Amino acid sequence: MPSLGRSVFARLHDSGANFHRSAACRKTDGSHAARLLTTSCIALLLCAGLGIPSSAQSFSVFVTFDGTHGGGPQSPVIQGSDGSFYGTTFSGGANRFGTVYQVTPQGGLTVLHNFCSQNNCADGSFPVGGLVEGNDGNFYGTTSQGGAHNVGTVFVISAGGSFSVLHSFALNQGEGFTPYAGLVLGNDGNFYGTTESGGNGGGQQGGTVFKITPGGVFTTLYKFCSVGACSDGRSPYAPLVQASDGNFYGTTASGGNDTCPIACGTVFKITPDGALTTIHKFSFTDGAEPLAGLVQSSDGNLYGTTWVGGTSPNCGAACGTIFKISLDGTFSNFYNFCMQSNCSDGGAPYLGTLVQAADGLLYGTTSLGGSDDSCSHGCGVLYRIGLDGHFTTVHSFMRTTDGAMPYAGVTQASDGKLYGTTNYGGGGNGTGQGTIYRYAPVIPPMPVQFIAATPCRVVDTRNPNGPLGGPVLQGNTSRSFPLPQSTDCHVPSSAAYSLNVTVVPRRPLGYLTIWPTGQDQPLVSTLNSPDGRVKANAAIVPSGTNGAVSVYVTDTSDVIIDIDGYFQAPGQSTYAFYPLAPCRVIDTRGPNGHLGGPFLQGRMQRNFPVLESPCLSQLNSPQGYSFNFTAVPHTAGHPLGYLTVWPEGQNQPVVSTLNNPTGTVVANAAIVPAGTGGGISTYVYDDTDLVVDINGYFAAPGQNGLSLYPVTPCRAYDSRDNNGQPFQGTRTVVIVDSPCAPSVNAQAYVFNATVVPTNGPMGYLTLWAHGQDMPVASTLNAYDGYVTSNLAIVPTTDGSIDAYAAGLTHLILDISGYFAP
Repeated sequence: MPSLGRSVFARLHDSGANFHRSAACRKTDGSHAARLLTTSCIALLLCAGLGIPSSAQSFSVFVTFDGTHGGGPQSPVIQGSDGSFYGTTFSGGANRFGTVYQVTPQGGLTVLHNFCSQNNCADGSFPVGGLVEGNDGNFYGTTSQGGAHNVGTVFVISAGGSFSVLHSFALNQGEGFTPYAGLVLGNDGNFYGTTESGGNGGGQQGGTVFKITPGGVFTTLYKFCSVGACSDGRSPYAPLVQASDGNFYGTTASGGNDTCPIACGTVFKITPDGALTTIHKFSFTDGAEPLAGLVQSSDGNLYGTTWVGGTSPNCGAACGTIFKISLDGTFSNFYNFCMQSNCSDGGAPYLGTLVQAADGLLYGTTSLGGSDDSCSHGCGVLYRIGLDGHFTTVHSFMRTTDGAMPYAGVTQASDGKLYGTTNYGGGGNGTGQGTIYRYAPVIPPMPVQFIAATPCRVVDTRNPNGPLGGPVLQGNTSRSFPLPQSTDCHVPSSAAYSLNVTVVPRRPLGYLTIWPTGQDQPLVSTLNSPDGRVKANAAIVPSGTNGAVSVYVTDTSDVIIDIDGYFQAPGQSTYAFYPLAPCRVIDTRGPNGHLGGPFLQGRMQRNFPVLESPCLSQLNSPQGYSFNFTAVPHTAGHPLGYLTVWPEGQNQPVVSTLNNPTGTVVANAAIVPAGTGGGISTYVYDDTDLVVDINGYFAAPGQNGLSLYPVTPCRAYDSRDNNGQPFQGTRTVVIVDSPCAPSVNAQAYVFNATVVPTNGPMGYLTLWAHGQDMPVASTLNAYDGYVTSNLAIVPTTDGSIDAYAAGLTHLILDISGYFAP
């Protein structure tokens, strides 16, 4: 008998022959370049298996199959009314013909039934479809083979493992055989399903739609190929769905359009009494061979996938599509897979029916594509797509750890997480026989606005006194800092904090990461100090449990955190953000003037009336500025201890804005409250020139004012992904389609931008809104050729930004929030 799990599996690999794969991390020769690239691979968590976005921290493996308890699951899990999860495996188990299993919410795996436990496999074998819970609390399913005639069964099993066959399919009886799909529970309490073969004319013809009662009374409702040239469709692989009109809808994998270059398939409607209407015939360019079922979304339309076809130019026939169709047959091609570089968005969606989660988005899987090179054409992805068509790759499967080739879709459980299966892999070395995984959809961020605070030192591990003081952070450890417990800074519990983080390493520091306490540590970095220098970086960090933030260091280091403001729900005392095209406000290297020379003299205060700058001429009562400060040694190589910036008219605070102990060019961002006359004050410990650029300001909410939407830090872009090469000059980066999935309404992004120079000095990096002229401003500098980071608030008009690198470098962008209406 033909087996979907075997014959189509082989075709699945063959069809992906045009998918392009690449290595994840490359070693280089040359002492300087090799040192920097090696440092970056270690310090920035970006080599091979670790080069994943932080959103993947919501992803985890729940169960790994080892064959004993089953293997090769091709069906989704479901959650029973008792809270446990249930499903089938195609193979494995005591007899190697598949199992029915139960998994507790804690991950305990139990085999409820081993198929082929009866003579001649009378109880069935090789289940492809999943389970459905009946009104009686029992679970119902199908097997593709086995039974009295070795062409499949319908079975029922209790949560305790009591098993019986309700129906054995037979050849040449007109009822169909080889049911690959699971059953659906109808409104009438009966079960409805499909067979891939048999029916009209017997033999391998057509397939059928059937109904079966919980007691086993079987009725054939429709036989495909009842119309000439099988224009009504042939070979339904997928389960049915009962829509809001009471009718059932499904797909056939072939038939329909006799002019199609391959077996394209159909979408059909069938009444509970068996009257069938074909509502769409695929033509390849709109997709072909739909193997998965349909889902009716909140907008009333049906959504589904095709395994092949579509219009993507990147992978021949193996791409596949997502389509939308109304109940009356109005059809649109919703998304074509393999539209992104190296098919990172996935390809060849297989048996997985889409599901609409509580966040309103549709989630699904592809069997191919993604970023893992250990599978010949990628190990597949988990993705989501909004009803507006916005597509995001949520997770790229890794064969060794996550499992590979998710054939089935996902199920949302009572804990809000999505659960699904992979067909093989997992176990840490790829030798597993599939996994059950879970993914927690990200809760949409809430809007918050800025409240300025007098700059204040809230954490200093060099100080042994106080709850936010010492001891020093040991290497490879993390510590939580409850900022509202500061007795000096009086920090309220807030949605996010505007911070300046400074490290005083005891030796070279690979990297520091800061994130909201209570969440998984993200795979991002906040700053690096590979030569062990004192180094600062600004950060806007969402607050975690009890208002705390967590800090991790790879190597022993003291940590200092200064605060200059915080974000809370919009109210009478909060300020909105107004983005500006980056613009140079102060440059002491220029002619003498209020905003120009002379250079800043050591241990002297200087005030700057920034509102005199043409960059700020249109500002309306600013209450704070988003600045980028760059210290340029007045004498080449002359170190600068530190720079402090604060609102003019206030006492100088005991904080620092940036440090430059090595005498190179150093930049750091800062949000600075406006002082007397809108001015700011500066103090430097040693002589230096100072350059200040602005990218936005805070003022009372009004027209065009934006709120911050803080998110868990997430890697939005890494030029090294998919064997990417360093660049010099201008590059456009699309952020809206990144795995971090910022809102399409974002008008400015909050990044931690990191450069990884690969060929010595890299003069400067500039980031700005795509489609606008490159500004005379800089985001960061790496003249010394070291890995360098800086906070950057970058305006956007279309979900993309432009980057200019003055020297050959890689670029990493970690996002911690965005500004939107």
